[in-house]
Amino acid sequence: MAITFTMYCKISLAALVATSFALLGLATAQDTHPNCKIWATSGECENNPGFMLGNCKQSCDEVAAEALKEAEELKDISSFFDLSANDIFGESVEFKKYEGQVTVLVNVASECGYTDSHYRGLVQLWNQVEHTGKINILAFPCDQFGHQEPGTSKEINEFAVEEYGVEFTMMEKIDVNGPDASIVYKYLKSKAGPTAIQWNFATYFVVSPDGIIESYSGVEPMNLKSTLMGLLPTDEL
Repeated sequence: MAITFTMYCKISLAALVATSFALLGLATAQDTHPNCKIWATSGECENNPGFMLGNCKQSCDEVAAEALKEAEELKDISSFFDLSANDIFGESVEFKKYEGQVTVLVNVASECGYTDSHYRGLVQLWNQVEHTGKINILAFPCDQFGHQEPGTSKEINEFAVEEYGVEFTMMEKIDVNGPDASIVYKYLKSKAGPTAIQWNFATYFVVSPDGIIESYSGVEPMNLKSTLMGLLPTDEL
């Protein structure tokens, strides 16, 4: 797969920042602020290079290296439909089966302040689109934010089903940021942003029937209904 323009720019900017550090004689500089890693993974090495250059070189170098490694991991993935991931029962789900359909992906947690509103919203959304047979919801538990998804797959699934009546697809717990992030999330972020997921339920990815990916941050699930329905062919409504 040819590296996309977005991915190329991300890699080039990260590499440029790292090169600038070396040229300025800062090769041995260390981070001077405890939030450097957070800022670097949020894209500040590119957005605010002046400050980051002098204060967070170590973290920026690490993020640049991760970007290059990520590009290598993604180079053979030409489409969302080339991906796969395990569901919450450990069974592999091949995304090829979602081709020609609309798919929503979101990272979830069981002990978050947003848990109740978003799970209720997701269930409401599912109840209103399930009849199409062409819209899918994939919820990915993630414990990277506030340690708010500490349970086992069994515990997470029981919570979702018993507390909210979830019937859409629950996926296996993953990381969504950092070097150990799921390849699914690395791909989604490379195509639609953001550089880093900010919190539980913070970003919803919508994949069109032909694989075009859009991201929506700071939205409630029902805000997406018209978008999802609008992506379906008229004869599917």
